[in-house]
Amino acid sequence: MTIDPVTKPEVPYTEAPASWNTSYITPEGYVCRITLRGENGKDLLEKASVALTFLMQHGCAPEQKFPRNNKGGETKQCPVHKCNMRRYEKDGKSWFSHRADDGSYCYGKNKQEAHNV
Repeated sequence: MTIDPVTKPEVPYTEAPASWNTSYITPEGYVCRITLRGENGKDLLEKASVALTFLMQHGCAPEQKFPRNNKGGETKQCPVHKCNMRRYEKDGKSWFSHRADDGSYCYGKNKQEAHNV
């Protein structure tokens, strides 16, 4: 049997009507991306739900990109207070912080962690 490399398939490749992309980090620390395709949004959401469950059960974590706030600066979630922290820069250094309820600045570490740094 020979294969003619000039012969084109009868049905051209077409993109699926719906696709879903996500990035995740493996337990070993690798950043991976996965794309799922479906015939419609409902089909795709069902596939995405199965994929997310599988990834979480196997120790994968979402790759988090920090959203931009309305002033254009980077933000990230404070692990202590579960609120947004803003990125600041001065003299070539950068850090994230937010105002705590008592008026002090929080840098995303509890007091015990901050003293150990």
